[in-house]
Amino acid sequence: MSATQSFSTGDLSRAAAPAVSGPTGATIDLFDLGRRASAARDQRWGGHRATFVRSRQLLGTGAWRGPRDATESYVEEADLAALGGSDPLAGWQAARQAGVDLLVGGGNPELHRAAQSSGARSLWRLAFRSGEPAASRRQRLDDLRAVMRGGLNLWGALPTPEGEAEGIDTLHLFATLRLEVPELPHLALDVAALGPRLAQMALGFGADELWAPIVSERALRLGGNANNPSMTRKEACVLIRGAALVPFERTGPDEFREEQPL
Repeated sequence: MSATQSFSTGDLSRAAAPAVSGPTGATIDLFDLGRRASAARDQRWGGHRATFVRSRQLLGTGAWRGPRDATESYVEEADLAALGGSDPLAGWQAARQAGVDLLVGGGNPELHRAAQSSGARSLWRLAFRSGEPAASRRQRLDDLRAVMRGGLNLWGALPTPEGEAEGIDTLHLFATLRLEVPELPHLALDVAALGPRLAQMALGFGADELWAPIVSERALRLGGNANNPSMTRKEACVLIRGAALVPFERTGPDEFREEQPL
């Protein structure tokens, strides 16, 4: 596929696999789960690939963060009350008038219904806690399905850890979402919350998009800039290729353009 061809249609550093002399049943099962989740993603989107997008964010102050020529504009659900003078629905209406086309959050389905009725899309923040009981994790997935059965046509989910994310637990969650909630088109990776290493690993467990600020230039991650989640287009491509996937830039809700190696 050429660089201009487009189409339409979708730190493991803290928690590596157990240090044993050979693979255990648990690790074999996890790897098998990852292969099946990746196959399901590839089948849905027609290729062995992952995406990134240039976006800008409308803040609660009314200011913008990100490039003016971004592909999409989004607002966090948590900022809507400030935008609307304590009325989140009024805040959404103000955001929509300002050009926002994506609502990110997972607290109020009614706000997402309002967003969708106005022609915008929803990226649902799915909260999770590493090490939580299996019943609690299952309830989170059941609640997500209930939201979707209630009429929300979610564009995707953005799993977001409450506290520190652990590697194996997070990978298992992504694979489970891809396999058990197949009606969910996109699984995005919150690079700021997960860290680039764990985000890259999750690309092998069914995730399909990096959710991080894409910038033209970025200062070295030193000192106060050590945890800067921003990435250049080249860094995003290197991260995706490092997961053995082909990088595509998303140029619309579900339109993509392949990025060629430099």
